Amino acid sequence: MAGDESWKKDNSRNVFQMLDDANGPGIWVRRTTWEASCARIVAMGRATKPPPYYGNPSVLMDIYNLKGDLREELASLDTAGTYKTWRQIEPPAWAEGAELRPLDDPRIADALAAVDKKRGKTRSDPPRDRIELKVSFADKDKAKKLGARWDPTSKSWWLPGQATATVREQARKLGFLSYATACPTRA
Repeated sequence: MAGDESWKKDNSRNVFQMLDDANGPGIWVRRTTWEASCARIVAMGRATKPPPYYGNPSVLMDIYNLKGDLREELASLDTAGTYKTWRQIEPPAWAEGAELRPLDDPRIADALAAVDKKRGKTRSDPPRDRIELKVSFADKDKAKKLGARWDPTSKSWWLPGQATATVREQARKLGFLSYATACPTRA
């Protein structure tokens, strides 16, 4: 990884899109200006807007040197200009045998709340009235089974904003919505 710089070339997605494509935290990234570090993203805050920037939620990472030594825990990832500066990489070879932070570590939620507070973002935003879905005509019965409703005015399917995380995750697995929308409060 140290000598090969081919990882720097892909600039097609920002950090939020990388996380959405991967169904959430756990991906590895490198900053194009880092010579000897890589990071594992462990959390993304609440997505409040649609892609590509999702409302610019806070993102946390654990930073390692290229040999696998932990350099910084629960660091805030600067997401400004993410198309230019961050690249998703394959997990380093040493990661398979390393003791990585579990993605459900309770310290993550506390650290994310602290970063959100510092940035002036609150995690107590009221739930959305509706969660918009992308449902084809062929899949309308699957949407109905989830409890989705049809809006004849906008000609779209939606779930109530208070839909459970399980229902949102099922909708995401069916391709009706993205990870960020399915799990808006997930740390």
